[in-house]
Amino acid sequence: MKISDLFTASSTWARVFRFVVVGGLAFGLDAGLVFTMVHFGFDKYLSRALALIVVVLFTFILNRQATFSAKGWPNVQEVVAYVAASLIGLLINYLVFVGATWVKLPLLLAMAAGTIVASTFNFLAYGRIFKGKPD
Repeated sequence: MKISDLFTASSTWARVFRFVVVGGLAFGLDAGLVFTMVHFGFDKYLSRALALIVVVLFTFILNRQATFSAKGWPNVQEVVAYVAASLIGLLINYLVFVGATWVKLPLLLAMAAGTIVASTFNFLAYGRIFKGKPD
């Protein structure tokens, strides 16, 4: 399989690849928004909260269409389920991060542990929401 095939294939691994790409783009958007707002005098916590609202909407659109190939217009139930799953994912990320720092893991490893566990949950939850089916 070529890298370009990962953008169009419907296998689970292709979906994982697209999910990671969407996550990378979302991180760039998140960081760009936060740093821009802080540069213009916004509080860093308010900036992050506002950026996360935009990022959840951004990832909803991209994950729905690109990662899980959902068709048609989203319904309210789908949007609510996605936001709820995203909030649960954020909580999981934070709790794993706190636990990892409590056992004295270095900060970057603690962040990575939270991200990996939460991303696994999010991928599985979003797949159920969008009814994605592997080949």
